[in-house]
Amino acid sequence: MSDTNDIFVSFSNADKDKVEEIVSVIKFFGASCWFQLRDSKQHFIEEINKGINNSKNFVVFLSNSSCSSLMVRNEIARAISKQKKISNYSIIPVVLDDLSDENQEIIELFLGSLNWLYADKFVDFESLVLAIFEQANITPENDESSQSSYSTEKEVEKIRLQAQNRYFNACCETYLSEIFAKYDNPMILDIGCNNGDNIIMRTADRQYGFILGVDCNAEAVQEANTLYGDDKHAFIQCDVLSDKFLGNVFTQMRRYNIIGFDIIHISAVLLHLGKIDELLKNLHILLNEGGTVFIQDEDDGVNLVYPHSKFFDDCFYIWEHSKESGDRKMGRKIPLCLKNAGFKNIRLLSSSVSSNDFDGKYREELWDLYFNSELWATDNASYFDNYEAFDLLKGVTQKHKEMKEDYMNGKYFILLGIFFYSATKN
Repeated sequence: MSDTNDIFVSFSNADKDKVEEIVSVIKFFGASCWFQLRDSKQHFIEEINKGINNSKNFVVFLSNSSCSSLMVRNEIARAISKQKKISNYSIIPVVLDDLSDENQEIIELFLGSLNWLYADKFVDFESLVLAIFEQANITPENDESSQSSYSTEKEVEKIRLQAQNRYFNACCETYLSEIFAKYDNPMILDIGCNNGDNIIMRTADRQYGFILGVDCNAEAVQEANTLYGDDKHAFIQCDVLSDKFLGNVFTQMRRYNIIGFDIIHISAVLLHLGKIDELLKNLHILLNEGGTVFIQDEDDGVNLVYPHSKFFDDCFYIWEHSKESGDRKMGRKIPLCLKNAGFKNIRLLSSSVSSNDFDGKYREELWDLYFNSELWATDNASYFDNYEAFDLLKGVTQKHKEMKEDYMNGKYFILLGIFFYSATKN
């Protein structure tokens, strides 16, 4: 074991199996770990202190077992002592399961000011580890093996998103006009703002008081502030599923003298989050009385193509099993989630878009939403949740050019399940 490691791993032996899995992913991505099972020998305590002293970051896996462990608490105290001396030493709490109220209070005395990661809010350990790396400022060595061109950090996906934004902006123009007509200079909260392009496009030529954008991608937020940040626009980096979300937004509201938001805008975000109940409850708190939440999301259960072709079936299957594509049944879940969060007047404004919309003006953009062969340009099956989806890629790629030409010539009608909702607080 090297004297210096990227990460010191603190955990309870009761969580050994799960932590070992996560550590194996950490190592796969190229980071070294101080990770060893507990024993009762006195010299081991000396090794722990040495391991913390020689680590660059400290990751503690929180469970009811680890929160109750004196050994883990001592390790946390030691790490906090080191952080006071070395400002760039990161302490990253990762919650493995629901904590009892007693353990929550105890551990918050140590770690309450830090940004906690919740393992159950990530689709897999790979995503969790990449979030750990982001906080620890570690660059993964093998990240490309599980990413496709669909990754938002890649140029081809940025171009696709620009076309997607233009298309969906046209789709929701009427709905947004109705919503904005209800308010004078509304305060707007944009969830999943990315680099700000989408919300700026959708509010162009409209009157509003202020836009606050929130996104977990630090680089995108920095770009948004560079492009649009001024006295009417601000963008912050925050995980909207984190327990720090409300506090971070309230801080910005005080800074910009915002009492509450009149419009909350969420576009193609919820399907990537998974657990949205708590988020919607928080958004209900942030919304003014009479305020409106506008949501756009996807549901493949509405998809259809005529005439039938195996090519499209394969594309839809690939989407369903791509790790980056999110919950492909999210659209149908939103009404009950909104109701459970306390929203009223829940309206399904539309449940689909088609190749005949707008007289076919955006025909190519609609194709590229789902069928662009670059979307899954990967040579590794780990990008998918089963091998069959990866195995279909070759045939889809080979047929893509031919199928797109036929589609552009009007030989196929395509309808996609894109849902638009509005709901109010009162």
